[in-house]
Amino acid sequence: MKKNYLLGMALMASLSFYSCDKEVVYVQDGNGVESVADGVQIITLQVENGGDGLATRAGRPLYSAEAKQTIENVKLWICDGAGNVKYVTTISNWDKDGSTPYTTGGHGRQTTIELKGADKLAAGTYKIYAVGYSATSDYDLTKVTEVKKTEEGGGKYTFSENMVLPIKGGDTNKIGEEIFAGQMKLTVEKGKGFKKPVVLNRQVAGAFAYVKDIPFMKGAKYLKLVASAQNQSLVLGNFNSFDLTGNGYGNANVKYVVNGTNGKSGSETYVISTIDLNKWFTAIKDEDGDNLIDAGENWKNPCRPSSSPAAGTYPTFQKGSAFGGEFVIPFAHVDGKQTLTLQLTKENGDSLRSWKVNLGSTDVQLNQAITYWNSNWDSTITDTSANTYSLVRNHLYGIGTRMNDEADPEQPGVDPDPDPENPNDKPESLNNKQELVLKVNDNWEVIHGMELD
Repeated sequence: MKKNYLLGMALMASLSFYSCDKEVVYVQDGNGVESVADGVQIITLQVENGGDGLATRAGRPLYSAEAKQTIENVKLWICDGAGNVKYVTTISNWDKDGSTPYTTGGHGRQTTIELKGADKLAAGTYKIYAVGYSATSDYDLTKVTEVKKTEEGGGKYTFSENMVLPIKGGDTNKIGEEIFAGQMKLTVEKGKGFKKPVVLNRQVAGAFAYVKDIPFMKGAKYLKLVASAQNQSLVLGNFNSFDLTGNGYGNANVKYVVNGTNGKSGSETYVISTIDLNKWFTAIKDEDGDNLIDAGENWKNPCRPSSSPAAGTYPTFQKGSAFGGEFVIPFAHVDGKQTLTLQLTKENGDSLRSWKVNLGSTDVQLNQAITYWNSNWDSTITDTSANTYSLVRNHLYGIGTRMNDEADPEQPGVDPDPDPENPNDKPESLNNKQELVLKVNDNWEVIHGMELD
């Protein structure tokens, strides 16, 4: 059995609170924790693992396991114990002049907010919430954008946790898009400031297929990654507010959470991603008689602009390969059903060949208690089969290994020849394979290797 290891994808976002006023005295407690001695309250909002992902109408595309984010807005609000919103702010144009890059303790973008005057928090306990999202999101973000500061009176506003964000209506909208969120409890003591981190983590799963040696079959047009279930709304709650490291490797605070709801009814399968083979090959042909779609000069990179693009401004792929990936609203497994299948189909959808996509038999997700939303967070499910498994929040599920948007970061803008010596970029061969074995990935949160049978 051949084993391929998919290194995970990590996207960490963190918020740190500190004061930078020249009159503020910092106290180090020996564990790297600072306090503000004079009661100044300054929030430094940090979203880690920034990147220059290629922009789309709604969020960034998924081209690899690379740790990055391209969120345009971050909204932050602070609630007291009764749910009254005591402070709220929105940072617009976050990925440009709304924040600045940082490289200390990670990398990404940050901005600082000082609570002054009437905005300063009185002694007490609070919860801080933050959500990072795209300006043209496919989610209905009304529950986020309409959060407002509580004013006394008949229209008194209170905030409720566990916001459900449905996908907007319309056939062109995605069922899944990258969004970040997190929360933190805060205790404010009279006359004292604070420095506390609030970490924003990715709220969706991801799935991709990166393959080569595609069988030639008459009429073949698409490779489709198909799921047994689909949720159509995302729940912001039960956050994993830890500063994850390692891009899917060695994270100690991994959670297994299905935060999707509003499942699609009926037995219709859900196509996560579709690879149009005509976009990757000049013609679907087999002139050399090896029963595979001809690569070589017959292959093309559909992401390369037709002009003379600057190196590093578009994704590259191993020559002869094909890639398709999307972010996915998490869903729980369906008993007795194969969770993911890769299908080679005709234009009309007729299947010519299919491969089961399985977790590895020793994957860390198997036999874990998975928490899922069922009007609350009290329900659990356990994945015990490599065939029927859940897609959980901030885990990446991939066929093949692809760690960066550039197939060879040392040679940006160059599509490498087949079988390059690059362990971070290895499309999976579909030649004579009967079953695809998939391993889940985190940092995203954890790393899981993948196997093909």
